[in-house]
Amino acid sequence: MDREELIQKIIEEKGVSAIPKIVDLLSEEDVETRELARDILEIMGAADGKDYLFEEFKNRFDLNEDDDISLLYLAEILADFECKEIIPYLERMINNFSDERAFPIIYENLLKLTKDEKYLEYIETYIDDGGELEEISIMAMTNMPSKRVVNNLISKYKNTNSNSIRALVLDSLVKVLLSDFELVPYLREIEPEISEKISWQLQKS
Repeated sequence: MDREELIQKIIEEKGVSAIPKIVDLLSEEDVETRELARDILEIMGAADGKDYLFEEFKNRFDLNEDDDISLLYLAEILADFECKEIIPYLERMINNFSDERAFPIIYENLLKLTKDEKYLEYIETYIDDGGELEEISIMAMTNMPSKRVVNNLISKYKNTNSNSIRALVLDSLVKVLLSDFELVPYLREIEPEISEKISWQLQKS
């Protein structure tokens, strides 16, 4: 049974009533288990489980546990569903995490939901930190397509020696441009070489 069949089987057999138990899997040490649980919850939420997920999010928030990775996953899912009710919770979540990798993720979700440039400013502070923080911040800022973000990504591309980071920047640029096609001529004007590198991806989309 492949991954998609497994997800569908769990959803059909368990339904939204299983959401609390699946949420518990988000804190498993095994990354694949966490990712599977997240994918299941995203599908359940998209169907008729959004309210269940929001209740689970509030319940976990009220537990006030430090570095609660399940809370981060739930915030990500609900932000994707444009659940603005979590905004005040996200603003307070920063105080519950000592692992700084959580910070750009929380700001990313706030950026998704508010489109407030101040959260982009926070994300920008991590773009040169290296490692996971750098990668998270590059992907996070794509949630606010703008010339400012294009400029940030171009600067990162030019000032890194990492091929993997450059590849990530190009992928992020594609996402930004697909979200706002008016930025395509802007990139073409200021950086024709970089524009050419991703032109085939834009045409394919």
